[in-house]
Amino acid sequence: MKNKLPAKSAISVALILFLMSCSAKEAAAPGPAEEETALISAEAGNEPAIESFYGPILEQLDEDMQQYVQSGKVSNLAYALIKDGDRIQSGYFGTRTLNGSDPVDDRTIYRIGSMTKAVTAVSLLMLLEEGKFSLDDPITRFLPELNNLQVTRSFQSGSSGGLRPAERAPTMQELLTHTAGFANGDGQTDYANRVFQQRDVEGATTNEEYLKRLSGVPLMYQPGTAWSYSAASDLQGIIIERISGERLGAFMKRRIFDPLGMVDTGFSVSDAQRDRLADVTAWPPGQPLAKIEGPMQDMDAAHLPRDAGGHGLVSTIADYERFAEMLLHEGTLDGERLLNPDSVRLLRTSGTDFTDPETGFPMYQPFRGTRFGFGVAVVTNTIRSGLGAPEGTYFWDGAYGTWFWIDPYHDIIFIGMVQNLSANPVMPRKTAMTDVYHALFTDYFPSNPVVEEDLPE
Repeated sequence: MKNKLPAKSAISVALILFLMSCSAKEAAAPGPAEEETALISAEAGNEPAIESFYGPILEQLDEDMQQYVQSGKVSNLAYALIKDGDRIQSGYFGTRTLNGSDPVDDRTIYRIGSMTKAVTAVSLLMLLEEGKFSLDDPITRFLPELNNLQVTRSFQSGSSGGLRPAERAPTMQELLTHTAGFANGDGQTDYANRVFQQRDVEGATTNEEYLKRLSGVPLMYQPGTAWSYSAASDLQGIIIERISGERLGAFMKRRIFDPLGMVDTGFSVSDAQRDRLADVTAWPPGQPLAKIEGPMQDMDAAHLPRDAGGHGLVSTIADYERFAEMLLHEGTLDGERLLNPDSVRLLRTSGTDFTDPETGFPMYQPFRGTRFGFGVAVVTNTIRSGLGAPEGTYFWDGAYGTWFWIDPYHDIIFIGMVQNLSANPVMPRKTAMTDVYHALFTDYFPSNPVVEEDLPE
């Protein structure tokens, strides 16, 4: 379904253009027939999608994105802005290889990190539609290795405070919403995450070893009582494999990538694809950009024995645009239905606050005004989020700096790709969102505006 601009927005665009033309003495005044045609077009909302944006601010978007490369923080950045199914603007800056000469483009292959989570959630929702499980099922129905989990008594503390048995097993819904209580590592210093790192859960080369290591890591809190970014999506991937009897990558290829024509998306790259794979770089403090060595650099299947549902995919802007278009169109693209509309709405259901159960305060400052759905964050308060995006917009980022968002109200998709993995993260999404929504002509107003006393001091 295409969401067209309201008539007021189209008329506002026409008014601005009219005022600009009046300031130019050489501009010819339109005749009555032309005025009538323009008014009919504006009222019908049939203007080209590009006319929904103020050009100078889109130019600023291009400059802001290019600056990440010019400043030496990343070796390349690519992005695409899509509205009403049309490419409004794309930018390709820098080179695929560090200090190389090959420019990036639509088909440059990037490691998309946690943008994998949305694909994994879609895969699991497909199996939910087929009746393979219910959201209330305990995850131990498929992961018996995780019976008898322990829970720390001190949430987000460096000390365990003593351990206690989990009151129950997490449910499938809690796994999808990251409220199951699992840790994630990622350099966090609380007790559960330190144990996760000490047991080298991510270093497991098989699903069985992964579950064995994870079973010895206590939950951060009792299932369903808080939100924490976690290993839940990796567990979703393992469950998909056990239900389907296929490797996760094979399932995704058959059910998602092939139907959508996503020819460069998967958990590794082939020899034929390798000369399109972007280098992974790091930005060490006070040092120039450097290339990272290791298995993640070549993405060879032989060095990646386990398909990680939380962070393992590579993709391109062209491919991920197809995936995002399918979600924007309620599960269907070019006659291929992957999900029912109700499942897509479930994916973006804003049910989980980013809060600390001990204090009630937001856990992560960047996520004010948002909640968490099934593998994506959802804007729930436009003003408080500071992003400019309307409520119902959903998004997520990847550890390498990649990002995307989908705005059903304005029929907008944005995809951005960089490849930085270091202690100095490069996350351009907020800048991109701010520029896009400053440039967009719209009469959208939040349905739930923040009153003054709600704003943080």
